[in-house]
Amino acid sequence: MNILYTIDMAAAAIVLARGLFAELNHMQPCTSTAIRITWIALTAGAAAVLLYGVAPAWPEVLLHCGIAALVCVDRRASFWKGPPCN
Repeated sequence: MNILYTIDMAAAAIVLARGLFAELNHMQPCTSTAIRITWIALTAGAAAVLLYGVAPAWPEVLLHCGIAALVCVDRRASFWKGPPCN
């Protein structure tokens, strides 16, 4: 099995798990539509990567690893929070 394929599938699995089990299930009514659409697109894209299952080129692997790292970043800082819910 190709190492790039393994790394790509792991990154897609991280994004899919984070989207399904952390983000989409814990959204509040005041979560913006843009954030909802973005997480739905990220989660669906990760599922498609896992289902499609082709050996990717290295730029794709870097992109997917970057996205996986980005979704795991601690967004509790005030910059990422946005306006408070009322």
